[in-house]
Amino acid sequence: MTEDEKKKLESLLIELTEGELSPEHSRWFMEIMRQHPEAKKYYLEYCQIHTMLAWEHGVLGELHLPRPPEESEVSSNSFSLWKPLAAVAALVLIGVALWSQWGTPSKMKPGEMVGSLTGNVAASLELFGVSSDFRNGSAVRIGSYQLDEGLVEITFESGVEVLIEAPASFEIHSPVFMILNEGRLAANVPPEGIGFTVETPDAEVVDFGTEFAIEVVGERSSEVHVFKGEVEVRPKEEDPSIDPVRLVTNQATRINHSTFIPLGISVDDQRFLRNLDEPDPTYSGKVRELLPLAYYRMAIIDDGQILKDTAKGLRNPASIVKGGKRRQPFAPGRIGSSLRLDGPKRGGYAQISPGFTLPTSKFTIIAWVRTKTLPRNAVLVSDRNLSGDETFCFGLVGDHGHLGLTLASGKESLQIVDSSPLPLEEWTHVAVVRSNEELRLYRNGVLVSSESSHGFHGKPHKPFNIGGIPKKPDVEKRHQRSGFWHGRIDELAFFGFALTSEQIDRLFNITPSN
Repeated sequence: MTEDEKKKLESLLIELTEGELSPEHSRWFMEIMRQHPEAKKYYLEYCQIHTMLAWEHGVLGELHLPRPPEESEVSSNSFSLWKPLAAVAALVLIGVALWSQWGTPSKMKPGEMVGSLTGNVAASLELFGVSSDFRNGSAVRIGSYQLDEGLVEITFESGVEVLIEAPASFEIHSPVFMILNEGRLAANVPPEGIGFTVETPDAEVVDFGTEFAIEVVGERSSEVHVFKGEVEVRPKEEDPSIDPVRLVTNQATRINHSTFIPLGISVDDQRFLRNLDEPDPTYSGKVRELLPLAYYRMAIIDDGQILKDTAKGLRNPASIVKGGKRRQPFAPGRIGSSLRLDGPKRGGYAQISPGFTLPTSKFTIIAWVRTKTLPRNAVLVSDRNLSGDETFCFGLVGDHGHLGLTLASGKESLQIVDSSPLPLEEWTHVAVVRSNEELRLYRNGVLVSSESSHGFHGKPHKPFNIGGIPKKPDVEKRHQRSGFWHGRIDELAFFGFALTSEQIDRLFNITPSN
């Protein structure tokens, strides 16, 4: 607090004690209490001093209100006893109200326009106090917001762009200042936006022209990750011994609500979606040159429910089955965004449109995959239906994360399995190929397994699923846990012919480094 702010607070406390605090000054008082932790401490000390004075005068036990005087002359002793009691009562009542408001996010009335909504992916966004119908181009005003589902991108008049992921609660106070009470936020701050500030329950983050992200987990902790540039993180603790921490490119910190001490952590560039674009035309261009039957880049589109097929010719979109989770199904990918799946707990997956078919004798499937855990028999691509029939399953085989392909035709089957498990929390390029003579399995451009397919005649494959299998509506969820991918899938492509080892290696090697 500045000296002027301290003097202003002292004046407001005197008005409060005398019972002369106007509505306008009351709002000022609340704003100072909310913005400055040291003001709360000063207020409590002020209460203690007046309580002790009241105790010395022996009036704390007299909690009943005295009757109005019947005579015009009032005893000076009675008044001197009543005034400290009234002051203490007023301070305590105001304190109760203040503590209840400090502990919960404020509900600001909507104010002036400070930016616009430039991205909206299946968002359920509400502005407190008004009927909300947000679309791309909608005005963004000062106020309190709740984002229950989806993603929103806000571009402020200052040029700052923020991408907020549900579930989130936040307040916008100006083009250069906002509060994130809970949720995830990624910010891109141009030079003209330097000084943009985000406050959390645990810290104040001041930007110096950068790209950074914040995650607030209730009242437990706040994390700040810097991907480019520099920020200053100021813990919201009145202890002057806790200095701000400066973060530069590829640095991060966590501030726990219990201590407010900055804790250095590894920067996590795989947690936060930082834009809604699909960059790098090089990889996707090379894939399209090979004329895939279907190609899912896992780009984020407005409805948030569809995976767009970007192959030339016929389009075979895939519908996302979210599995009941609140968080949207996209995350940072190997290139741009990816499809995020939460495994057996949630049971999300995607269904490719029934019009898509894959040849049985020659085909190739390639993808970038990332695993968080390795669930038993987790599916990458399968044609299993509600009856349990399955002629094609590309995914994990068994309990230990070995990638493989199983083809079935009546009583016959053909299987190829990698001898090593997929690594956890790493992007891996995978490919499976069938030619007239053999099955081949690749990892990061290298052939890891092959099996003869001579004489095996596969059956036509039914509609395909990505990352899981269909659920029967009349069967309890706990009995349908198996088969769901836990991690991410990106750049999934299907071909109606057998790619060569050289083509697969070339695709792996032209992918930009992380």
